[in-house]
Order: sequence, then C-alpha cells, then structure tokens
Amino acid sequence: MLGENGVHGVSHPKVDEHAGVPAGTASFYFRTRKALLHAVAARLAELDVADFSLVAELAKGQSTQFAGTAGLARIVMYVNSEPWLTRAKARYELVLLAGRDPELTAILSESAERLHALARQVVTQWYPTGSTPDPALIEDQAVATLAFINGVMLTFVAGQPTVDDAERLDRLIRGVIAGVAEVRGR
Repeated sequence: MLGENGVHGVSHPKVDEHAGVPAGTASFYFRTRKALLHAVAARLAELDVADFSLVAELAKGQSTQFAGTAGLARIVMYVNSEPWLTRAKARYELVLLAGRDPELTAILSESAERLHALARQVVTQWYPTGSTPDPALIEDQAVATLAFINGVMLTFVAGQPTVDDAERLDRLIRGVIAGVAEVRGR
C-alpha cells in the first residue's frame, strides 16, 4: 500500500480493508500511525536483509551471476520489476519520513548498512586478486557507487528508467569505480 499509494495512502482502516481482517485489527497491533509505519519499515528492512544475504551467498557459490559489478548491476535491475519496484517505492517514502524520525532511521539503517557492505565487497572484487588497495579509496568508491545506483533506482521509482539492461549498468558502475580511482590518483 505504501509503495502504491504513498504515505498518505496508509491508514489503519485501509490496512484492515486491504488485509481482509476485521476493522480495528491494525490499530490493535499498532496503536499509532507512527507505529504502523515503523512496522512497515521493519518488515521492509527484514525483506531487504534477506535479499542481501541471499545475494551474498549466491556470490560465494559456483555461479558468478551475482558476483562483482555485473552481479550488483543485475540486483539493481531487479528493482525495475515487481515486487521489488513497489518495495523500492515504499522504501523511498520511508526514507523521506526518516529525515524527521530518528527511530525510523534506526529501523532502516540495517538494510542501508548491508547495501553499503555489498558495495564495498563489489569494489574490492573490482581489483586484481592479491592487490591491496587503500581502504580509504575503497570507501570512496563504495560511496560513489551507492550514490550512483541509488540515483538509478530512483529513476525506476519515478517511472523514467535511465538504464534498461544490466550489461550497460555494469559498464557504468565500473566507470564510477575507475573514475574515483583515477581522481584519487591511485
């Protein structure tokens, strides 16, 4: 509901109706609208952490489909399809609210930290095996990569995708990582 109708489209009666439960059920479990939105955020974070954990496991396995920049590109492209698109819309709604709600920020932080860790892992895999890149450089590259992919995902949410395939997105992600390395002078 949050992803489809925005924050103003979520209320206790609407949740009850959508879920097909008796009137008052949502307000029994979540006394305030704030508590209801916090519960939505917790569930969204739970789903995101499960997805990131699965991707991390798949990246370690025999298949390289989810490893490195190509894997990150594939993951980001999923956001442009359901159910991930609706989840992304809900996440952005909550992120906007979190700017005024520290408790909501804390709830969303675990999935944000997981995404940051995934970006650091991808950047580290970009370097040749056996090399020891500067940790500060890796961090700068991860931050730039996150900022870039968040922008791409926001275009999906807005219904105006700037990238339409994983191969192109992979090239762009590698360009961001290389560009930060070049600017920092390796």
